[in-house]
Amino acid sequence: MSGLDNTSYTVRTASGTTDTMTANDSVVIYTNSGAKTVVLPAVTAIQPGREYSLICTNTGVLTIDPQGADNINGSATFAMTAGTVGGVTGRCTIISDGTQWFTLNSQ
Repeated sequence: MSGLDNTSYTVRTASGTTDTMTANDSVVIYTNSGAKTVVLPAVTAIQPGREYSLICTNTGVLTIDPQGADNINGSATFAMTAGTVGGVTGRCTIISDGTQWFTLNSQ
C-alpha cells in the first residue's frame, strides 16, 4: 500500500463568469479570460477545516465571495489573478475555521 491509495480529489473546470462551490468540489480550475466570481458555501454549513483549491489559468480577476456576512481573511471578498510574469498560474487554497474563511498559499 502506497499511503495514497485512498486519496482522491474532485477536479472540475469552470469557464463561466460566476461559479458556486459545492460540498463535492475539491479543486476548481477557472479558464475564461474575463472577470470571474466564485461564491463559497456558508461557513457554518461546512465542517471546520474544509479546504478548496482554486486555480486561475487565464487572465482576469477571480473574486472569491463568501456567503452573506461571512468573511475571507477578515474581508468581504478576496481577489486573485493569474500571474503574467513568466506565465505563473494564480492559485490559492481556501480553508474554513468554522467561523470564517482564510486563504493559504495564494500566488
